[in-house]
Amino acid sequence: MSLYPVNLDIRDLLCVIIGGGTVASRKIESLLPCGAQIRVISPVVVERIAVHAQKGLLEWQQKEYDQEDLSGAKLVFAATDNPVIQRQIVADADAADILVNVIDMPEFCNFQVPASFRRGGLLLTVATGGGSPALAARIRKDFETFYGPEYGILVALMAAIRKEIVGSSGDSVEHKQIFEKLLDSDILNCIQHEKWGELGTLLQNILPARFDAWTLVRVIQNTNKEHIA
Repeated sequence: MSLYPVNLDIRDLLCVIIGGGTVASRKIESLLPCGAQIRVISPVVVERIAVHAQKGLLEWQQKEYDQEDLSGAKLVFAATDNPVIQRQIVADADAADILVNVIDMPEFCNFQVPASFRRGGLLLTVATGGGSPALAARIRKDFETFYGPEYGILVALMAAIRKEIVGSSGDSVEHKQIFEKLLDSDILNCIQHEKWGELGTLLQNILPARFDAWTLVRVIQNTNKEHIA
């Protein structure tokens, strides 16, 4: 059966992780940028999880798992090293109609987490349906090599332009042509090599006259500094 790809908005939603090891820590690192409310259930945790708890980035309940720990959860991650507990978590989550991901047991998952890579607003994912996580991780590393920081900056620039264009009157076909001209231009090279003057001229030549190309360039320069920092 094919899995349905979807990007979830989990801001302020409760995500419960049962387990406190390195795998649980990796799951937490992927949840933190998404603004989730994170609860960890485990008698002991690795240092990184403990540090996050001390900073108030997550809630750590230092205890053994209990069915009540899933109350209010939207996503559950079973990341213990005990197969019996893993299966119990699945049963409890299924009974409560909660999506559950089970580490190293894809046949028990009703959702899987792809290998992912972020460049600012650009999110690239790859999945093998649980068939080969190692292959998915290898392809993700290929993404890191090919898609440099300039892609995150490009997304920020295109988003700023799109906000203005979509909010204005005009033909959708004309809008599409503008975006295609931008992407077919030397825009990525200008960003990558910080050719801000050339970028400004390029934007002036492609965008409608109402756009202040040089203000856009200044915004992108600041975004570039943030990426470097």
